[in-house]
Amino acid sequence: MKISLLFPPSWHPSQPYLSLPCLTAFLDQAGITDKSQRDLNIELLDTILSRTYGLEVYEKLVEKLRQLEHSREGGTGPGSDEHYGRIVEALDRFPHLIDQIEPAKASLHGEEFYDIERYRECLFLIDRWLEVVSSVYFPTRITVVDNQFSYSIYSSRDILKAIHDEEQNPYLDLYRQHFLSSIIDENPGLIGVSITATSQIIPGLTLCRLIKEANPDIHVTVGGSIFTRLVDNLRRCDRLFQVTDDFIVFEGEKALLELVNQLEGKKNFAKVPNLIYRENGKVIVNQPFYSENLAEHPAPNYDGFPLNRYLAPKTVLPVQFSRGCYYKDCAFCALTLDHQNFRQKDPIKVVDELEALSQKYDTPFFFFTDECLALSPTRRLCKEILKRQCDFQWTAELRFEKNLSRELLTLMRDAGCHKIVFGLETYNKRMMDFMQKGITQENVDRICSDCVDLGIGVHCYVIVGFPTETEDEARETMNFVLDNTKLNSSYGFSCQPCLFDLEKEAPIMNDPGGYGIQRIMRPAAEDLSLGFFYEVKEGMTPEQAEKLYQHVYEKISEVVVELPFNYSMADGLLYIARHKRQHAPEFTAVS
Repeated sequence: MKISLLFPPSWHPSQPYLSLPCLTAFLDQAGITDKSQRDLNIELLDTILSRTYGLEVYEKLVEKLRQLEHSREGGTGPGSDEHYGRIVEALDRFPHLIDQIEPAKASLHGEEFYDIERYRECLFLIDRWLEVVSSVYFPTRITVVDNQFSYSIYSSRDILKAIHDEEQNPYLDLYRQHFLSSIIDENPGLIGVSITATSQIIPGLTLCRLIKEANPDIHVTVGGSIFTRLVDNLRRCDRLFQVTDDFIVFEGEKALLELVNQLEGKKNFAKVPNLIYRENGKVIVNQPFYSENLAEHPAPNYDGFPLNRYLAPKTVLPVQFSRGCYYKDCAFCALTLDHQNFRQKDPIKVVDELEALSQKYDTPFFFFTDECLALSPTRRLCKEILKRQCDFQWTAELRFEKNLSRELLTLMRDAGCHKIVFGLETYNKRMMDFMQKGITQENVDRICSDCVDLGIGVHCYVIVGFPTETEDEARETMNFVLDNTKLNSSYGFSCQPCLFDLEKEAPIMNDPGGYGIQRIMRPAAEDLSLGFFYEVKEGMTPEQAEKLYQHVYEKISEVVVELPFNYSMADGLLYIARHKRQHAPEFTAVS
């Protein structure tokens, strides 16, 4: 039986995503050879950013203009005067953009990527081009990393409407005209679709629908972290089983392998771990949920991914040292659900894998996707990299731990770490304690200062509006970034403010009253909601927090360089690597 694994739009175009390469490598290790994997996200974007596709769109724009000239209505929405205006504007922009779009893509693939003005211009051109393309399907809007529909992605009814909407869903045309036949012609017995971000829900399930309609005998399974967080919702909502046979939740390696075995054998799906399926009209969830033994896992396999099509001149490969988080106490964090417990690979094995990947795919650039690296194994990892004299260049996420010493940071820098991502969330002492961050202002100050001294870039995530937070407390966090000139002017610094979202699986939901939440609400129609509306007893209301968040975002944007560092961690890594090559003595003298 042929197995086909697909990663749908929309995701960031700078680098591949790790899920399918991990699954593919695991199937390799199990001796399954008849398989393929495709990153449809980058394939589809590459198709859209072409003159050939532009000419297809032009015909649709002209036809849509003709239709609307005779039938448009006032107001907004599809078929409205506003829609007509967007089409007119798109046709006006079209002649300039169609001549620019392929050169813009070529620039991002080559040395002009490192010219920040040209880089900025190319991203702007691509955004304008996608706006032109989207106008055919108004009010839907495609961007490089997302898509905006008039339908709610948190409602199964809306999702099913969206995946059948010929007027507003651009993926129906794109899949049918450019991808569906090549998927079906491989004659797979099983297709796995990885949906790991909300931006992939409608494009991913649109793909599932078209596959099942083209060949109902193909077994379609959906995996990824989105539906891992919706296990309880899927128990009560079976509409989505119209477009997929089942869902694999949590980790998928053993589950996928066992699903393959059952499809080739007795089809006893009760034996497939982490599977949610429908049998005799009833939704069944196979429990207990299984966690993988990372020590037995091979390095990811990126064969089949078009590494030369990502919008970057060098390949940056995601890799993984560990799964889960060794620190699970942060009250706001639902990420720990994706991986039920913390496990890590042996550092020696990780360096073996990095060496093999670097040689096979001709790149020294790696992006550790771990939720946070543990310090002692990281020390061993770096020592082994230095012992072997490997020229790896990488970024990773860590915590502002007391034991993250200047000596360890120096070791990391010498082993090729160019940037560290930190979840700061707040700089206010009370909020640090209330969020159960387990960090202190003193350690934040010291670690940030050490990183800058050593030439390691810093990224800080910040949360605005955690329950009971006051405006003054949120401003203290903002001012930590604004007033810390040493940090905010350092090369590679980035900071991403986020508005607090009450997520369904976060620890705070175990005791909402204890966190000052007095009422929790969810619209009845949103049966796939990942979060909740809420009211608080004290501190900023959600509405006040949203208003202040906009202010914080604007003020931080004044001191933070958005491109490339806030736009893409992978792009930022390449820029820092180039900068360090050009200023080598500056980054080796300080220790």
